Amino acid sequence: MTLFAKFVAFDLETTGLTAQKDEIIEIGAVKFTVESVDGIIRPKKLTEFQTFVRPNMLIPADASKVNHITDDMVENAPLIADALRRFTGFCGLDTILTAHNADFDAGFLRVAYEKNPQLLPGNPIVDSLRISKTILPELKSHKLGDLARMFKKSKNQIGMEISSDAMHRAVYDCEMLMEVFVALLRRRIRESDWDMAKILPCITKQGSEPAYIRKGK
Repeated sequence: MTLFAKFVAFDLETTGLTAQKDEIIEIGAVKFTVESVDGIIRPKKLTEFQTFVRPNMLIPADASKVNHITDDMVENAPLIADALRRFTGFCGLDTILTAHNADFDAGFLRVAYEKNPQLLPGNPIVDSLRISKTILPELKSHKLGDLARMFKKSKNQIGMEISSDAMHRAVYDCEMLMEVFVALLRRRIRESDWDMAKILPCITKQGSEPAYIRKGK
């Protein structure tokens, strides 16, 4: 009997693009596993996590235009040290983390944990962007929204509705990532490969060598 692995699709919203000088202002995550529905592997959402984070700087207007997060929205939010503790607890010890362009998100997390020393998550982090480029190299765009729209147009590939207005908010993007991640891997790996003991080597073969917060890579 296959014991399906558990995953955490996570997404950060930030004040800018540079981890050393910009800050995290929202963390969103969706914990999920997979299930076989009529012989097709589908994502099964388990729970979600979301918190705004109060930065030590004002949010630039350019960032707010993208993520629609304002200074007023984060005024009473927890500081990053507390948000990280909650995020680590949410992820647990038995999940594989995934992000789209994981180098960006993992880089911000790495800096945040370094500046706020505490228990580091030891979970492997895999990159759905690299997986997409390996499995669908013919695509002109590997943006998460474009992938989601493509899979939505393909019959029976993903279940959620795709809304451009909802994108760039953390939990929605995580749900979209969950759907895209499973749809991508479903093209290459068998149902039995989603087992906890097999899944990470299978993902590695699809172009995403796992990264770890504590290793600095």
